[in-house]
Amino acid sequence: MAPSAPVAPGPRDLPPPPSMPKDIRDLLGTIPEPPAIDERKLPPEAAEEGGDIPDFPAIYRAAGVVDPPHGYSAYKVLEIFASPGFASLDLRAKAAALTGFLNMSPAGPVPITDVVQDAVRRDQALDKFEEFLRTKLGARSEQMDKENAQLQAEIDEVTRRNREKMEANRAALDAEQARLSRWLNTKRAEERKLFDAVNPFVEQNPISTADTPRPAAPAAPET
Repeated sequence: MAPSAPVAPGPRDLPPPPSMPKDIRDLLGTIPEPPAIDERKLPPEAAEEGGDIPDFPAIYRAAGVVDPPHGYSAYKVLEIFASPGFASLDLRAKAAALTGFLNMSPAGPVPITDVVQDAVRRDQALDKFEEFLRTKLGARSEQMDKENAQLQAEIDEVTRRNREKMEANRAALDAEQARLSRWLNTKRAEERKLFDAVNPFVEQNPISTADTPRPAAPAAPET
């Protein structure tokens, strides 16, 4: 059962402000390195490509972060601080009031270090999840780069083959054009011979040459 929020004490009931530790390590204590994110504990949709990023509780579960046995997690403290009795207090008064309440917990004193360590573990879990996401993104980026490089190689190969085909087509067309030009030269020589053979016998030579087009056929007589 989650602990209920304490009622904020009046000004005279506040214990002396807690003395801050000289070193943050005194407050944090010994916090082990957080475990890697267990992907098997994430929601199924989180593993899908383009799936939604899980919410924070799911991230904490995947990182093995659980509420402390006494129930006073960082979120519980935030809930207490947001209650009407605490919301108007300044920071030192909030710290003093909550510390006094935790020390008088019926289940036994709750060290404030437990609250701080809970917050730190959650922060570490978020950092681990960010690292997890970046690692997945890096692997996906590397995979995409390989696929894109393969696709580009295929495009380049198709382009090369098509370019060779285009060049072969142009070469074949040039060869056909050259063959036609050679034949036209021989055709003109042949036509000139035919022109010369007929020329003595006609006033208007019917043979076409490069210099003399074929004359128009005479009009048919009217009937």
